[in-house]
Amino acid sequence: MNRRIVAAVVAAALALGAFVSIFLYVRNADARAINGVVAKDVYVVVNPITKGTLAENLGTNVQLTQIPAKAVPDQAVYDLAEIQSKAASVDLVAGEVLLTSRFVDPAVVTEEAVAVPKGMAQISLVVKPEQVRGGILKAGETIGVVLTVKTSVSQAVNVPGVGSVTIDGDNLTKQIMNKVLVTRVQGGTVPVADASGSSPLPGGSVMITVALSTSDIEKLIWAESAGALMLAVENKDTDDSSSQYTNGNVVLR
Repeated sequence: MNRRIVAAVVAAALALGAFVSIFLYVRNADARAINGVVAKDVYVVVNPITKGTLAENLGTNVQLTQIPAKAVPDQAVYDLAEIQSKAASVDLVAGEVLLTSRFVDPAVVTEEAVAVPKGMAQISLVVKPEQVRGGILKAGETIGVVLTVKTSVSQAVNVPGVGSVTIDGDNLTKQIMNKVLVTRVQGGTVPVADASGSSPLPGGSVMITVALSTSDIEKLIWAESAGALMLAVENKDTDDSSSQYTNGNVVLR
């Protein structure tokens, strides 16, 4: 055989061998990266996940992936049961490790803060659920603030069919604000029907943040210290034109 042909065949064989070696080297790069180090199986986002998506609906958007332990965040999800019944609090992008801190109670995801009107400031108050529609309230709604204070002067009240009755230290009730914008709600319980179809009573407290002018903030702070507050949740058709100073004379007449 011609020496040139032999040399060409040998060169081709060496080139093919080199190509195969490089191919296998590149293909096994991930395995080599893991080899020799401690690795952990964690869930990684493989497709974009929108805010509010329930953990139960993640499906093929996440994948259990082995990565070096040193690269695993403290709050990485190892088992989807860790975030069971929770929802993504933010949009998640492909490639990021799934974190328990990014999943919260679905009710919290809907607690969006709304923009504060120009010239207004925000103030928060804590109330019991029974003081504001059972604790069922969301940002963007408006409320009316009703104040009840105890007066120190005894008053004679004319009760129909009874006559004049003296009330020692009567109460005085008045709606002092209306159309107060709620910018954020924290806490509260939305009643969930049980197997019998009945809803449990809400528990805990509700922190409500509202937007007010400076003068109205002063009124609200004074009202909190002066008496008992009730918050009436309004709608676009709420008519507060009948508001009046209400005491025993008004209620019992």
